[in-house]
Amino acid sequence: MISEFLNMGGYGLYIWLSYVFAALSLVSLYYSSVKKLASIKSAEHLYQTEKNEEASISVQANRF
Repeated sequence: MISEFLNMGGYGLYIWLSYVFAALSLVSLYYSSVKKLASIKSAEHLYQTEKNEEASISVQANRF
């Protein structure tokens, strides 16, 4: 019974390989998206830090 299900009338190999390919594609897309989002957040954090430093320097310069 289970082997008949897995064989799927002789097309099981193609069907299961298609599922594996789709799953691997989705996992790959997920991890690349997470990595890209992390790099964007990192760049945004660096930009905000730089902007805050410039603002504090200009405030200090205006005091003198």
